[in-house]
Amino acid sequence: MYLLGLGSNINPQQNLAAAIRHLDDVGRVISVSPALETAPVGNSFQHAFMNQLVIFDSDLLPNLLKIRLQKIEIALGREAKNPARKNKDRTIDIDILYRGNNEQDCLHNKPEDSYNQQVQQLWLKQLSYGS
Repeated sequence: MYLLGLGSNINPQQNLAAAIRHLDDVGRVISVSPALETAPVGNSFQHAFMNQLVIFDSDLLPNLLKIRLQKIEIALGREAKNPARKNKDRTIDIDILYRGNNEQDCLHNKPEDSYNQQVQQLWLKQLSYGS
């Protein structure tokens, strides 16, 4: 079970939804957070980001999953790996944030990046209101 972080600042609603659909080709989407607009980290980006977290089940080991996630990024228009890519606006970015034993383990693992922490806080708040 994995916690994935998705981010987009080029047509984000469209690209986040497309990425989630593509994930179904690699494994099983268990749960999806609300998308949250976050300020870009760094001064090289033109637009704000939409970020989202996904709890995802796959039998793939992290290194093989990362290769499949990169293929999804490229299919959705993200530039192939190069040193300058990290500082460019992007259609989609999919990162493995955590590998856990179950959904709750992934849901409650604190992400490193502040923008993913913001999404997680919103998600947990919404889930607690739904209980």
